[in-house]
Amino acid sequence: MAHEFGDEPDWQADLTTQESRTYTLLRWDQHGRRRCNRSGRHIRADPGDNFYWVVIPERHSFGVRFRDTITRAETGQAAVVGLEIPCRIDIPDTAAYALEVPRTEFDHRVRPRAHMNVVLDMTRGLGRVADAMIRGAHAEQSRLSEREFNAVCDRITELLCMMVAGETEPQRAHRAEVAESIRRYLRAHIGRGDVRLPAVANALGWSERQLRVLLQESGTTFRDVRREEALRVARDMLEDPSTTLTIAELATRCGFTPAWFSAAFKERFGQTPREFRQRRRGEIAAQRA
Repeated sequence: MAHEFGDEPDWQADLTTQESRTYTLLRWDQHGRRRCNRSGRHIRADPGDNFYWVVIPERHSFGVRFRDTITRAETGQAAVVGLEIPCRIDIPDTAAYALEVPRTEFDHRVRPRAHMNVVLDMTRGLGRVADAMIRGAHAEQSRLSEREFNAVCDRITELLCMMVAGETEPQRAHRAEVAESIRRYLRAHIGRGDVRLPAVANALGWSERQLRVLLQESGTTFRDVRREEALRVARDMLEDPSTTLTIAELATRCGFTPAWFSAAFKERFGQTPREFRQRRRGEIAAQRA
């Protein structure tokens, strides 16, 4: 982007950044105005088509102009925007949080759209919960491991996706709460215990039919949920430098055949397991150096 700064003599801004390979969480506190212009030249150099930004103003507002459309989030709201088309961003004297979320995290839960441009209410219901989690993640930044930070951001993203999809009615929220308990159980037992449908239903006190129907009403299936959570567990294990399992061993532990695991992981995260592990190890080596 090209930046234009206000002419206030005391212009200043503080910025903190938390980031992992998957997510970035920012908070800025800016005194004075800044305008940013993202042109076609900037987009050709850095397309920005692999993530969305979720911006939550804490003081004053945040506005983005896309051609003839203006998206503006006030205090108590969040703007979910993509930056893959030209835009101008107006940042007045303001403080705000911003979470960068991989596009794949939204697009596999919410029907993909040509351009994300949504304003969400963060003062009640799921919005209030997600807002509190974002603030809590920032406050605990020095005490969260990368794996813990990713886990928190995964949950925040799930809530935001439900809001974007409009799944915030009480009945749907209840189904989502029960579905989340299934996900938690799978995350805790994948690679460590039996995560087939009969065993999971029995452990949670439901019949197999009840579990199938509940997930179907939530717009998914047990097979899809188990696959998604297995891929998340595999991602966390690949990120852990202490993991000595080969790719094939890791695939088997998470319930995949090696060939199917490689294809599924690349479809979900944009890299093969080998590429993901090599890149992560390279980053760790660079940090140590």
